[in-house]
Amino acid sequence: MNTRSKFPILLLLVSAIPILQACGDAGAWEGTIADSAGVTVVHNTATPIWRAGAGWTVAEDLRIGTVAGDPEYQFGQIMPLSSIDVDSQGNIYVMDLQAQEARVFDATGQYVKTLGGPGAGPGEFSQQAAFIFVDQQDRILVPDLGLQRVTMFTSAGEASGSFPIQIQAGVPARWTVDAQGRIMAQLRGLNVEGVASLEEGDPIVVYDTTGAVVDTVALLPKGQTIEGLTEEEFSMVLFAPEPVWDLDAAGSVYYAMNDQYRILVNNPEGVLTRVITREVENKPVEESDQTAILRTMREQYAQFGVPPAQIEFIMGGIRFAENYPVFGLIFYGPGETLWAQRIRSARDLAEGADEDFEFNPQEIGSPEWEVFDNQGRWLGVVTLPDRFAPVKVDGDHLYGVWSDELDVQYVVRLLVDRTNT
Repeated sequence: MNTRSKFPILLLLVSAIPILQACGDAGAWEGTIADSAGVTVVHNTATPIWRAGAGWTVAEDLRIGTVAGDPEYQFGQIMPLSSIDVDSQGNIYVMDLQAQEARVFDATGQYVKTLGGPGAGPGEFSQQAAFIFVDQQDRILVPDLGLQRVTMFTSAGEASGSFPIQIQAGVPARWTVDAQGRIMAQLRGLNVEGVASLEEGDPIVVYDTTGAVVDTVALLPKGQTIEGLTEEEFSMVLFAPEPVWDLDAAGSVYYAMNDQYRILVNNPEGVLTRVITREVENKPVEESDQTAILRTMREQYAQFGVPPAQIEFIMGGIRFAENYPVFGLIFYGPGETLWAQRIRSARDLAEGADEDFEFNPQEIGSPEWEVFDNQGRWLGVVTLPDRFAPVKVDGDHLYGVWSDELDVQYVVRLLVDRTNT
């Protein structure tokens, strides 16, 4: 079996998995903080600190992109999670997966230059270069699954070599660079020839600039969406528990399985120091939801030209979890806060829609994000623009990808107003 030929579907599956409506003045916190064998356990009730009329708000202060016009401002496909970064001068770096290039814009949104391009030579990218990072020296790093390497550029944008990605140790599902300049990735095990299965879970590992793993800072529980992925078997459980995680400014790791509100915090040395919980009810995946989702998926595969036999092979391997996740993604936000994305069920999205309503199981994330302070106490809820996916936090700014009604993508910067608390 040609393992490399599987990488496009691996990247698609990995990307899909990982899968202020503020509550006047701040009220008293009703939760508890306890110590359990040296680990701080923070339990939040269903009542946040922010009361009605108080809380943070956001406003757009920059948008980059166009439907028609200069090609430098037209984006083909910007992946979520780590497709945008900002350097020390405020320049914005955007990785366009479809164009196979990275574009640089200044802090006002003006195009500056392009890095890379399609190909396999020095400084070039495959169609699976979905991430981009700028480290503390303004060096640019682009992980590329297709070419199995991390391509590096100087702060001036000149190609400066690369180091290998060892796919055999696990497929890097998500990359990041912490405040210390450490290059990290979550490794996903798969039942594919030539790739480790990693039955114990997904390690978050640290690489040096030779591609060697030099540390492990957390072990995420094993995701349960993909049960089988071979030429003979395809088995997927939609809405099954999956690990989510992010880093804070000091390099601590926040991680959880998204089927329960229990977020763990490891310090930069990988030691568990805090557990954050909150009272919440699971939403069941009802039979009507399943019917609508399967119908939509079948129609979408047909529109993309997938052969009927392949559609039946895929649809025959799809099952559903009993409940929706309790939250979607998590990320470390402004003011040393942790944000957890709320989930919208099929019924939530169908309210007011006609009977032909279509539901995409990859788009269940709500624009509402629950915000926790640096102690783990639930402050309240921030509402971001609909169809906006946050990618990068820089001070009180959120950089992310926004899609319009035609699915045209833009890079948008939001300013978070933290004064009304």
